[in-house]
Amino acid sequence: MEKAYEYVDQFDDFVLRKLDDYDDLKIYRFKDFDLQRVRELLKFNQEAFGPDAIDKFAAIFQIYYGNIFVLKEHRNDAKILGIANFSRAWDENKLAYLSDYAIAEEARGQSIGKEFLGIVLEDIKNQGFQRVQLTVDPDNEPALALYESLGFKKDKFVEKLYGPGEDRYIMDLDLDQLQRD
Repeated sequence: MEKAYEYVDQFDDFVLRKLDDYDDLKIYRFKDFDLQRVRELLKFNQEAFGPDAIDKFAAIFQIYYGNIFVLKEHRNDAKILGIANFSRAWDENKLAYLSDYAIAEEARGQSIGKEFLGIVLEDIKNQGFQRVQLTVDPDNEPALALYESLGFKKDKFVEKLYGPGEDRYIMDLDLDQLQRD
């Protein structure tokens, strides 16, 4: 692939055997700015998060000062199937914050999301992080189930975290407790 991506990992054969619709899924980490790749990322974010999607300035900052993982087939014309964005906590350097995580609608329900997130969490651990935190809408049952299946625990409930009607659970994972099947 282009220099804007750094190869991270490939899904194992067990998962690939179950996925008839996808060939050669791979995970990449952005390592440099590339306008075409950033546009793909922004388009995916807009589809996944609507008006709450990150803009190009946040994406560029995240590329250089965080970790943006992208899941896609190993073809130049392949559409992004998933993203996971992490930032380092300012007050605790061994804590990473999962700020954006999404799987394309057409790829949901096939265990892709769990495998993808499990692999990138292992990569985050290998970078020296010990914990990961995230926020999640308490009504987002599929996300809650996914996070709990990997070992995340509900740390606290915060009303109006992002404004009126925007309550969230804060979830925490000790990376030594990461659960992968």
